[in-house]
Amino acid sequence: MNFLDTPIDYLKGVGPTRAQLLKKELKIFSFGDLLWHYPFRYIDKTRIYNISDLVPEISFIQIRGKIIKFEEKGHKSSRRLIAHFSDNTGNVQLVWFKGIKWIKSSLKLDVDYIVYGKPSIYQGSYNIVHPELDKYDEQQFLKGLQAVYHSTDLLNSRGLNSRAISKLVKILLPMLNNQIDETLSRDLIEKNNLPSNLQAYHDIHCPLNTKDLIRAQKRLKFEEFFFFQLH
Repeated sequence: MNFLDTPIDYLKGVGPTRAQLLKKELKIFSFGDLLWHYPFRYIDKTRIYNISDLVPEISFIQIRGKIIKFEEKGHKSSRRLIAHFSDNTGNVQLVWFKGIKWIKSSLKLDVDYIVYGKPSIYQGSYNIVHPELDKYDEQQFLKGLQAVYHSTDLLNSRGLNSRAISKLVKILLPMLNNQIDETLSRDLIEKNNLPSNLQAYHDIHCPLNTKDLIRAQKRLKFEEFFFFQLH
């Protein structure tokens, strides 16, 4: 059996339940289907803002700091968790209305976090509602653009959002070595300044920069057009 025909059930991190959801919601039945589930946009997360730099016009941002205090406010439908977040230049409130118990148990005080989200002003202070949080890892800022994948409401509710799909893709990519055949001649690749087939798949999902992404897109579109012409 061709490697890319391997059922998605056998990819580490998937299993029977997730496999059924991927098949039903995104028509991802095999390793190849996941590989060809390309991102529809990319986010540049290489820049870190200071909280003191926030202005009302700013869009999605990334900040680094620590949670210094938790608060729970409201009752029933209006209940919310607030984490007071500081980076030594200022403070911002991180707010969650859902998953409060799990979120509070998974986050720690005085741990270095990277926060990503859209800031807004509420009662004179900046807050970020339902932000993404990751423990700070210096190496993550050397990895370029972050892919964003199509998902569905059902997948999101089952923990298979864009970030989870990205993690599955990153498990698959190292497995492609010696499994992907080159489909274009060396002359065509060199003449058109294209990356290899394997490199194009890697760069379409995990581009280090815009230049690599554009070359990967060019290679995949060129190949599609080239073989279409042959038919």
